[in-house]
Amino acid sequence: MFFFGVFGIHSTQKPVGTFHNMVCPACHALTRLEISRAYTYFHLFFIPTWKWNIRYFAVSACCGHVFELDPSLGQQFEKGFSPEITPAHLSPLGGGVSNEICSQCGKELSPGYRFCPYCGHQR
Repeated sequence: MFFFGVFGIHSTQKPVGTFHNMVCPACHALTRLEISRAYTYFHLFFIPTWKWNIRYFAVSACCGHVFELDPSLGQQFEKGFSPEITPAHLSPLGGGVSNEICSQCGKELSPGYRFCPYCGHQR
């Protein structure tokens, strides 16, 4: 009798949904958040059998900043609900683009600029 066991541990990330019309806590622009779920799982014969370390993340579309989302809200998004997300539900993790946004005109600025080249506003 020959037994061929295919099993292992993998990590994956899957999109859950989108939350529209929120002011980004990182750059203060009106944006949308892309919500995703990341987890680690054990699979047996390519069938996930046990999941752990489930975390929810939100990525800001305006600046690319990554936030960890409150797990209870992430579970509601997975069930098809659209709960209200506030900055209190988000924990900043970093990431995003290195360019900043001008608070006066909203254009992207390179890190070396002291003044906005579009409107002249000082950073």
